[in-house]
Amino acid sequence: MTQRLRHEHLVRINDPANPAGAWLSREQLWQGLRHTIVEPRVLDESIEATTIDEIAPERLRRRIRRGAQVTADEVHLVANESMTVRADADGAFAGSSLTIRIEEPAPGMLFVRFVYEICGLADVRDVEEDNARCSAYQLSDMERIRQVRRYATGLWRMLQ
Repeated sequence: MTQRLRHEHLVRINDPANPAGAWLSREQLWQGLRHTIVEPRVLDESIEATTIDEIAPERLRRRIRRGAQVTADEVHLVANESMTVRADADGAFAGSSLTIRIEEPAPGMLFVRFVYEICGLADVRDVEEDNARCSAYQLSDMERIRQVRRYATGLWRMLQ
């Protein structure tokens, strides 16, 4: 078993084969992704509270509380491009990160690449657990994109 688990996958946002699907602009996609970082409870009902300790154009520091457990992380933001969540340096997954990157190989053809670099728990992890973890990440990321679409649609309606 290796010390680090790396998992990467791509989600298509705008699909020309699905004319009924709502297309998002890069800005709408970015704002929706950012919303899921600032308000992670939209993705995880076990989160009781999120406290933003620092917010700047390129960095966000937050604490997430689940019962008595509080984790801290830092998010590095590159506007309309990417965000990288770095795990709590004192936690079980210290050194782990999730990078969410918007890709646009052709105008309007948006994709989101999710890259997980997971450290920690190597002594109790096995291949089966890592496979289950990767599947859970993909399901979570699909939910993230659903929430991004919901958020973008809500913002669009408010601006009308």
